Amino acid sequence: MLFHRDFIEYTGGHGKVWNYFRHARALGWDARVFLTQRSLRDQQNPWMACPQYIEAQWQPDACDMLFLAGMDWDALADPRHPPRPVINLVQGMRHAWPDHSLHAFLPAPARRICVSQPVADALRATGIVNGEISVIPAALDLPEGSVLSAPMAPGQVLVAALKAPELGCALARQLTQRGIAVELLEHRLPRADYLARVAAAAAVVALPLPAEGFYLPALEAMALGVPVVTVDCFGSREYIRDGENCLLSVPEPQALAAAVEYVLQPEHASRLRRNGYLTAAAYGQDLERARFAQVIQSMQSDAP
Repeated sequence: MLFHRDFIEYTGGHGKVWNYFRHARALGWDARVFLTQRSLRDQQNPWMACPQYIEAQWQPDACDMLFLAGMDWDALADPRHPPRPVINLVQGMRHAWPDHSLHAFLPAPARRICVSQPVADALRATGIVNGEISVIPAALDLPEGSVLSAPMAPGQVLVAALKAPELGCALARQLTQRGIAVELLEHRLPRADYLARVAAAAAVVALPLPAEGFYLPALEAMALGVPVVTVDCFGSREYIRDGENCLLSVPEPQALAAAVEYVLQPEHASRLRRNGYLTAAAYGQDLERARFAQVIQSMQSDAP
């Protein structure tokens, strides 16, 4: 099974493709990856841990199956006629937007794996998808030894504002005015550093884009036992339960600050930690791998 990556910096999208690469190898496939010439080859890139599986040349006709995601389709001479069966991982809503470059790949034949039901619904609504669509909710990938409970004493509130920096800054000012210690993250951190800060936070405010296909950061905070405040996006509807495992707010600084004050109250924090952790437990790598195996088996059964 051949993968393709243009690895400019670590993103959640790359992380999920890496998960599927590992799934393929665990399922007995000789999974290989081709990295574009401009791809980073440093600690950010998880494939650097297994250089023996990195292909020196892109030869899509020399494999049994292709695994493509995002703009990987551009690596094919003719996406409408791929040389081998394709598994296409679809992680966002943008594929369904007629004016987006990803939309043009939907008529290409493939078995598509969507990371949430809203993504699958959006693809089906286009009426141009060529091939079956399966939903495999995105699984967490936390390193062993991750902290699984938030600190009992109140600490800083972590505002994860990489995708909404203006809103994050306005919220940070509101929290400071209310006497709440806050750490504002506007730039990407190495993954281990980021998870350590999440685990040490008294609460996490996760600010996604509206069209996220799944949005793992809020679920990661739940898995680490941290109370979560977030705003609505398509993909997080897969697991968000307002008032039960998190607090859902409108994307407005004062409303978000009020939500933070609510989740910091011990009786609310305890409930959100408990229910958030239980929610996250249902999104494990083993289940994602088992569902991936079912997709592969189905493709092999359908092959002429």
